[in-house]
Formats: sequence, structure tokens, C-alpha cells
Amino acid sequence: MSNLDLFLMMEDGRPVPKAPRIGEVRTRVALPASRLPGLDYALNPYVGCLHDCLYCYAPYVTKRPRTEWTTILARTDLPQALAKEIKGKKGTIGLGTVTDPYQEAERHLLITRRCLMEIVPHGLSVSVLTKSDLILRDVDLFKELKGEVGITVTSVNDELSGMLEPGAPLPGRRVDALRKLSEEGLNAYALIGPLLPLLTDRDIEEMVDALSSTGIKWVMLDRFRPRPGMFDDIARRADGRELAERLEMAHRAEDYRGLEAMVRHRFSEKGIRCVNAF
Repeated sequence: MSNLDLFLMMEDGRPVPKAPRIGEVRTRVALPASRLPGLDYALNPYVGCLHDCLYCYAPYVTKRPRTEWTTILARTDLPQALAKEIKGKKGTIGLGTVTDPYQEAERHLLITRRCLMEIVPHGLSVSVLTKSDLILRDVDLFKELKGEVGITVTSVNDELSGMLEPGAPLPGRRVDALRKLSEEGLNAYALIGPLLPLLTDRDIEEMVDALSSTGIKWVMLDRFRPRPGMFDDIARRADGRELAERLEMAHRAEDYRGLEAMVRHRFSEKGIRCVNAF
């Protein structure tokens, strides 16, 4: 492992909250089989994620300590490894199943873009999911690929997003990116995942209105499923105890059937189809 010595800034000029320097790790397998429904392979250009979303399941799935999740390791040799492994393969590649392929490091390293360039000649479908409007940079490649492009939007409340997704672009930029992807004729969707128990009726109305205005035809819903130790990890953060207690209490009290039904009904009224995630 080497140090790329790369200092990162967020697009709006704010310094990245954590891990301003990035390490490098060698790729052992570029396209491991995916266990997620609808995906044949997983492709993850980075280990860890600077978006630092407090509800993220990936650290617990990968068994990487939560305190190390924002220490990013870049798979700089991934495009070369992918070029060798992709030959003869068919199916759908999930791009960014346990990390965001368009987190801030990608702006400088271009690993995701170079991987997409390797996929184009082979005709495999790609399912990409991100919280970043940096995805717009690669519209030219997505127009050559089959599949879908998704952007996660858990609310359009900047304050709530700033608390729960401190390193991610604010929701307004993600909504604008969805609009542009839709205008380009791509199969774009929004993932409301997780469906946060902290959302008020007003939050839901504002989110449905914002996403409906983008021109997307469908959204994906996923429930909030806290992993063992997640609330404790949030509580250990600076000023995190109150948020952890608030989130846990809301989760224990929430009737997800009622919340999900409300969201589905509101989108249905707008002519937008809802599907279950994974």
C-alpha cells in the first residue's frame, strides 16, 4: 500500500471532513460475483468512502472498523485488472456496491471513468449508484452503455443531510443531477435509501415534489436497517449522542408500513413508479 498524497476539497470549496489523504491498494479480483439481486458482478474502485454517511451499511458488511471507513484506499490498477477479467463475461455490473464510485477522490483519480471505458466495448450492462453530481462528467460513456444510473436522495432537507451525510454533496445538487441525467435520455432513478424514520410529512412532500420535477420515471425504496453497533458508533462521534438517541427512538417507534405506503402513494399521484431495493 502506498500513499497517493492527494489533498481533497469538496466541489463547493469546503475541505473534505475526514481523511484528506488517500492510500493505494492492489486489486486482487476486479469483478467478484455479486449477491445483490439483478447484479452479476460488483465493481468497487475504492475501499471506504468520504461521504461518511452515518447510516451506511458498508463498513459492517465489509467488516472494516467504522473509524477507518473514511480512510480511503484507491484501486488505481483496477482498470487494467478489469480489462483482463472482463473478456467473455456477460450480465450486469454493479458499480459501487460497497463504496461510492463518484466520491471526491474520483474527481482526481478517474478510476471509475477508466473502468467505464473498459466496459463499453464488451457490451455488459452497468448499474451505478452514487450520491455525487460528479456522475454528470461521464454522461458521454453512459450513453454508450446499457443499464441504469441512480442517485441516492434520502431527503431534500439540507440540515438533516448535513447531519447524516456530512461528506456528501447537498441534496439540491443531487436533484439537479437527476434532472440533467433524465434530460440526457438516460435510465435515471432516485434511491430513497434508507427511508429515514426522522422524516416528517413535510419532508416527504418536499422530497416527492423535488424528485418528481426531475423527469425521472421511477424511484427505489429501501428501509432503514441499522446494523449491530451502528447507534453506538454514531454516539461516539463528537456531539453524536443526541443524534444517535433521536435516530434510535425514531426507528423503534416508526411504522415502516405506514411510512412506506405514504411515500408510494405520493409518488403514484405524480405518475412515478416505486420499486423495492435489492
